[in-house]
Amino acid sequence: MKHHQDVQTGQKTFSDLEQKLLNTIEAEGSIRTDRLRKRLRLEGKENNSKFHRSLSNLEGKSLIVGVEDPHPETHLHANIWQTWDTRTSKRESRANLSYQKALAKLLKKTIDACVLAREDQVGKWFQWSADMEAVKDGLLRDGLVLKTGSYLVASRIIRR
Repeated sequence: MKHHQDVQTGQKTFSDLEQKLLNTIEAEGSIRTDRLRKRLRLEGKENNSKFHRSLSNLEGKSLIVGVEDPHPETHLHANIWQTWDTRTSKRESRANLSYQKALAKLLKKTIDACVLAREDQVGKWFQWSADMEAVKDGLLRDGLVLKTGSYLVASRIIRR
């Protein structure tokens, strides 16, 4: 944890528990709150406040991020913890994303959110509507967005 020390004084920036949490989360890559507590043997109620305070401190310093488990067990609402580096390195690099691909992703996500949209209104959603016409045509051609009459439909709706 040399990179987590105060440069001027050489003092640790984090408590022992925070360092253990960060090291465990880094080692696991991704770990749910209950499993993290179990791994560090902090399951008792007497550990609740220091455990959650330490997680909060690490999250507040943008070293870790907690995302609610999308498939929780019954009556279990737990976060899945990852370091920011782990969380962001799995995603497609924005530097590798072309302008056209970025517009296509934006338009597809917008139509997905709307589910159904009048085609003639899409150009009014963005200031750069001239670019969106070609992007829209590409999404239609690739089947990522569908057209029915004068409407654009999220392809996920038709697949059901």
